[in-house]
Amino acid sequence: MKIENYRLFRQTCFDLDNEKVDSYELLMRKQDGYRWLAPIDFNMLTPQAFSEIVTDALLHLPSNSRIMINLDHDQFVDHAMLDALIAIHKQMPDYTLIVELTERDNAKTIMNVELLTSAMYLTDKGLLLCLDDVGSGVNSFDTLKPLLPYVVELKFALQNFEPEISVAYNKLAFWNQLANYLDKKFVLEGIETGEDLVIAQQLDIEYGQGFYFDRPQQFY
Repeated sequence: MKIENYRLFRQTCFDLDNEKVDSYELLMRKQDGYRWLAPIDFNMLTPQAFSEIVTDALLHLPSNSRIMINLDHDQFVDHAMLDALIAIHKQMPDYTLIVELTERDNAKTIMNVELLTSAMYLTDKGLLLCLDDVGSGVNSFDTLKPLLPYVVELKFALQNFEPEISVAYNKLAFWNQLANYLDKKFVLEGIETGEDLVIAQQLDIEYGQGFYFDRPQQFY
């Protein structure tokens, strides 16, 4: 594995009410010829390599930024991976690091107790936790409920429901209301059109992300 073949791309999350940048989500890409593509196997990256890539990316972002770093379930229950991010947090305290727990098909079954243990460990060390893709795939309320006390942010991916927008709207309204009730930050992902933005405005959603604003881009 050549570390120089990997790079983090940036996609901005916006404060919709104030029309300003809220945070940056960092998305892993692997070079394939002249193209940068999402890696097929994220487990090819060791914690040390992942740490080096994240650190390099942070050096090219404004200090005091909120940074979202994706981990899938396999990575999230790997304490060596968590320790690598905790070390970055200690070395670069000007950045707010938020681990975004993403849903991907994993080769092994991850028990909920493993996820909960990692959530407790990570947040106890000063990092923040976000749940991605709430309400879709296996991320039902019952599945995610044990993690909610350790979470500061929930993300709902509108694109996961196309073309079933009516189904998406009902689920979106539920998760938005739940986030408000639990005093969690709520982000609508997958805003790609003006119509999508109208949905966010109808539900008074404060934060949004998607191709309507910008696409993942190389920034260093």
